[in-house]
Amino acid sequence: MSRLIAALFLFTPVVAAGTPAVPVVIEHVTVLPMTTDGEPVRDATVTLRDGRITSIETGGISAPRGATRINGRGKFLLPGFTDMHMHLENDRGMRIATGEKSIPYGLIQLEDVLMPYLANGVTQVFNLTAMSDTIGQRVEIESGRVLGPHIATAALIDGSPPMWPLGISRAAATPDDGRQAVRDAWAEGYDFIKVYSKLSLETFTAIVDEARKHKMRVVGHIPGREMNITGQFFQPGFDLVAHAEEFAQHTSPPSHEAIPRYVEMAKSNGTWLTATLTLDERLVEEIRDPSSLTRRPELLYLPPHGYRDVIHDNRYLKDRSEKRIAYIQAIVEFNRVLVKAFASAGVPVLTGTDAPVPGVMPGFSLHDEFQALAKAGMSNRQVLDGTTRLAAEWLGTIDDRGTVEAGKRADLVLLDANPLDDIANTRRIAAVFVNGRYLPRADLEKRMAALAAKNQPQ
Repeated sequence: MSRLIAALFLFTPVVAAGTPAVPVVIEHVTVLPMTTDGEPVRDATVTLRDGRITSIETGGISAPRGATRINGRGKFLLPGFTDMHMHLENDRGMRIATGEKSIPYGLIQLEDVLMPYLANGVTQVFNLTAMSDTIGQRVEIESGRVLGPHIATAALIDGSPPMWPLGISRAAATPDDGRQAVRDAWAEGYDFIKVYSKLSLETFTAIVDEARKHKMRVVGHIPGREMNITGQFFQPGFDLVAHAEEFAQHTSPPSHEAIPRYVEMAKSNGTWLTATLTLDERLVEEIRDPSSLTRRPELLYLPPHGYRDVIHDNRYLKDRSEKRIAYIQAIVEFNRVLVKAFASAGVPVLTGTDAPVPGVMPGFSLHDEFQALAKAGMSNRQVLDGTTRLAAEWLGTIDDRGTVEAGKRADLVLLDANPLDDIANTRRIAAVFVNGRYLPRADLEKRMAALAAKNQPQ
């Protein structure tokens, strides 16, 4: 899809197929708008029509004739959640990653892959290994042909040879290669650029500069580990670090003493952070005790090939030495201190998981991340900001979604308890709304039960 056609498709204000024509009214609900200064709106009536929030009112407003009425008494309505670091599978990508050319088309069903996200209130995801196939998957979602969260795409550019196979990543051995890779990604319709670990400083700089010329924000790793040049990568246009562990791995062992310097690098450059705390926490758990994976019921929603990858072919279990466990545990402890320092300094921390890394289950792991961030010292409000308004601000979708306001897209989560009181309450989902489509808990449970039955482990 050309850049122009992609832009026209994504930003033309049409009503997607599957958007309900009948208004939906949520009555007597407490709204958590997640605007910058927005206070909870109690006993509110929220009306959804044509996939948008049309009004938020108090004072016993009558519902339009024929509307679907939802009793929101005792419940809390907030924007849908965003996973700012995930990887969306497709058939071709699996063939490239595994080297198995016999993998058939149709093995990966998009709606099956995305349903665990929706069931967990995730209405927006950021795919950090996007391929041309991902652009097609996004069209399926935005057209309404497939039910799922909105997809933002980042093209991965690494040094040569890249750590991930060509086709999943692009190789840039020189600054000229890097600039051309950015130009190609822009022309092909990608939203963002992801930089990776093997890039030289010169090529990294060229990529960031070229991306700025094309108004493409840059996310990714910090190359140059243990070279004592970390600060040189923090240059205008490097807008988001993809993991807290990127800082941990720039010294050996991770240096807590360097954290104030890392905070200053990020703050002065305007670089945000996606922490992925639960990634390393989960790795420590499963390396110490591989049987812990079999006790996690959410893994039953994985397709058979995904379940085998986690339980039987888990690459992270090849080295279970005490030395490796101690190293990852040191990263876990460093990450928590770093995140608290970033949040305290006003550097935005966003919510991402790196799913589906073995053991990091799509959708479910985002709630693990919320609790990990709170345990690290972020307030519940900061965690929720990072998965709603701030995520939408970084992605450039804030005019469309990310807060509960009239005119915004009706991508919402209805909770049975207040997440500002306890972040674990994000798991208590009464309903999800995507493009105004009402998915009550019973419907979500039915869909997930069917998915589990379909994906019986083999």
